[in-house]
Amino acid sequence: ESNKLITSQPGMPSTRVVFFRHAQSEFNARHLIQGQLDPPLDETGLEQVALAAPRAAAAHDNAVAVFSSDLRRASVTGRAIADALDLALIEDANLRERHLGDLQGLERASLATSAPSAFKVWKSRDRNAAVPGGGESSAGVDARLSAFFQTVSTGKYAGKKIIAVTHGGVLGRLFAGGANREEKRLCQMRRGVGNFAECVVDAYDDGTWRCHYSGWASGRFLEDSEATLQADDVA
Repeated sequence: ESNKLITSQPGMPSTRVVFFRHAQSEFNARHLIQGQLDPPLDETGLEQVALAAPRAAAAHDNAVAVFSSDLRRASVTGRAIADALDLALIEDANLRERHLGDLQGLERASLATSAPSAFKVWKSRDRNAAVPGGGESSAGVDARLSAFFQTVSTGKYAGKKIIAVTHGGVLGRLFAGGANREEKRLCQMRRGVGNFAECVVDAYDDGTWRCHYSGWASGRFLEDSEATLQADDVA
């Protein structure tokens, strides 16, 4: 695959962004809500990185840059891919997980009783509602994504392929907000977005994006691995 200009529709040049969710963290294994807390990868996560990062790099050896969230579960994952491609990792706070306020650090199974107000907001469809306890709204995450796409769709990355390592909640916002979201029915996803899952979008300089729904949340780089994948919708 060459680095020629990518276009998803006439007159709209785009940058291909290959997203990966980070490998398994200690909180994933314990079913704790992370948000913008910063736990490390656990032993399984490090095994996932060792196996999948070289495979991901080989599959996308024409990528010209590797970005990641600045939270270490993402940056450690991203750095392994970048090293395999002989590229420097670029950390970007716009790729951070959604801040989940009072939910952060709590056991997933107890959210409705431990922090009912925050849980209600998190599960609501109100994009503008911020999670109590200093949390972020879905609209805030969308704004960060738009800013990231505006950056990588202009200048030296325009029309090229890049890789970006992020979080489950962010990938959920990407899935919901694609300009072609009427095509979501094409998605074959069954278990949610697992660790090291691959999600591809074409990003435009107006901050919008189109999702490649048919291959969304592919776990192909871990398919023959015994390493487990955590498919929580918040990473």
